[in-house]
Amino acid sequence: MSDPHPPGTGYTARAWSPWRAGRFWPLAVRALTLMTLAGVAALTLGAEGALAQGSREPEMSPAQARESAVSVPGIAELAESSAVDARAAYKSGPGESGEWRVFLTRESSETVARVTVSDESGEVEGREITPAAEGVDSPDLTEEEAVKLAESNPEIRSQLSGGPPYSSGAEYEEGEWTVHFWSDQNGDGEREEVARAGIEDESWEFAYVYTGEQVGWQMARGDNGAYGKQANAWWVWGPMALVFALAFLRNDRLLSLRNLDILALTGFLVSHGFFREGISGVAVILWYVPLVYLLFRTLLMGFGVGERVEGTSNFPPWLLFVLAGAASAVVLGLNIDSRVIDVGYAGVVGADRILDGVIPYGNMPSDVGTGDTYGPLNYILYIPFVLIFGFEGEWGYLPAAHALTNLAFVAGAFGMLYAGWRLAGKRGAAAMVFAWAIFPYTLYSTNNNTNDIIVAAIAALGLAGASSGLARGASVAAGFAVKLYPLVLGPLWLLHGGTRRRPVVDFVLGGVAVVVASFWVLLLAGGGPFEGARLFVEKTLLFQGERDTPWSIYGQIPWLSWLKTPLTAAVVLLGFVVAVFPRRRTVRRLAAFSAALVIGFQLTVTYWFYAYITWFEPFVFFALLLGTNVKTGLDRAPEDVGDSEYSEDSGAPESSRKPKGTSAEG
Repeated sequence: MSDPHPPGTGYTARAWSPWRAGRFWPLAVRALTLMTLAGVAALTLGAEGALAQGSREPEMSPAQARESAVSVPGIAELAESSAVDARAAYKSGPGESGEWRVFLTRESSETVARVTVSDESGEVEGREITPAAEGVDSPDLTEEEAVKLAESNPEIRSQLSGGPPYSSGAEYEEGEWTVHFWSDQNGDGEREEVARAGIEDESWEFAYVYTGEQVGWQMARGDNGAYGKQANAWWVWGPMALVFALAFLRNDRLLSLRNLDILALTGFLVSHGFFREGISGVAVILWYVPLVYLLFRTLLMGFGVGERVEGTSNFPPWLLFVLAGAASAVVLGLNIDSRVIDVGYAGVVGADRILDGVIPYGNMPSDVGTGDTYGPLNYILYIPFVLIFGFEGEWGYLPAAHALTNLAFVAGAFGMLYAGWRLAGKRGAAAMVFAWAIFPYTLYSTNNNTNDIIVAAIAALGLAGASSGLARGASVAAGFAVKLYPLVLGPLWLLHGGTRRRPVVDFVLGGVAVVVASFWVLLLAGGGPFEGARLFVEKTLLFQGERDTPWSIYGQIPWLSWLKTPLTAAVVLLGFVVAVFPRRRTVRRLAAFSAALVIGFQLTVTYWFYAYITWFEPFVFFALLLGTNVKTGLDRAPEDVGDSEYSEDSGAPESSRKPKGTSAEG
């Protein structure tokens, strides 16, 4: 190959160079790569060393760091507040001893203070209190001082002395200490709270003291107005009870069965007085006195002993009607501002569940978890009012509950009026609607907005239709579908019309119609009707049978619990006995036996409440308050006037003739 630049052209030949040979760039890339790898290796080794120095384990625990932080003046006062929470985080750097940073925060997540604590020495190196600390309430008492103060209370000291060992604890919130005491009362290793006290931090005064059943049961604390609200005021129930007594007491014969009957009916107020004061043990024992009296009084009357009643009322019918109207206005007016307790709330929730296509049983919210212990008709009856007034999904005023309560009261008043008119004429109608409206426990039931007033209204309507097998069957089934217990009346009401085919068939048809119209709700269960039936039995019958409360003599005197089973068997047996004996049937005897069976059932349960008086109100009123008159359907047997109707009052004197086989009133 010839030289491209021959001699003489002006070009000078040069020595060999890598730039000219094109080999420099590959060599440079290799060198740069080696340098980069060496640098990365050096950085990695350096970082590992730094991390090795900074990852040293802390010498203090988070609890120790918090303890050091809150020991500092200014921080200690903040930490004593139950509204402030302290948390600790550890931090360290390369070649440095670590430090703890403790943050004090409020429930709103606002930081009220920051404290730095040395991990090596445990000393506080810095602190900062933020403006958010100004709203923190710091107590004057310590937890230990609050517990000692509670232990000095005579009620708590009496509760704890002589019992098993106890433990205690306290928390502070918004100026008040809540002190708890627990002990193993049953020796089974499970602690239960046996006493609780609220103490004002500034004054050291007791806001409240709860012992025994008062701890777990609000209704045992004597909170005036918590149940029944204005119905607990003496200036409300006092005049009502007085007028009721004056209307029916015999002023011509002080020592008489009638006056004992009135004394028993108003005697529940004595027990109720202790209940309102939180003296639950005495209250429970005292309510058994009128219950037992009324049981034997009505049972004997059903068998014809003491059946004759002299006179109905001391007031003329027109005055009874006026007073009934005034009392009704009071009942309905006070209901506007009344409180809906858990039973009414459960009814509204159950109706809402059904409207959503969900079975109520097993699907109650946590704040009324045992609200599914009633029959399905109890929830169905609330549905129209939930549709009208709605339901916001929480326990509030609940207009749907108020509306059904008012309807039940009016329906009960109509039932008493119609039954009284049909069975005992104008005077009987006036007396019955008056007694229904003015008796203090009608008001007490309505002011709690419970389903007790509903079953009472069903009982009143049942008496109004006592001459009809269909009506009797429907009323017993409806009572069962609401509150379960009326099932005990089944045999008695079935055979009230005799053993002939027609009244028996009519009774069955009426009962079946109501059962079908109510128990379809069980089909809403996800597992089908059998699952629905299982849930119903488990949540109602089984739950009520296993309930353990202080609201019965069995809860107050546990060794008497063995009586429950034989008494229950006796009541069931009694239901079949009075269904066939005695053979003479009158509405008065039907009412008397019904009252005896309902009261007998109440004596077997482990939970009783004053609203339950309305269960037997209509029966007792018809049996004990209406004067004897065999010319009306009240004291004339169905075989005397026909199964389909009773004659109305013919205007004859109330005691014109003494029923056969009866004894005079004492």
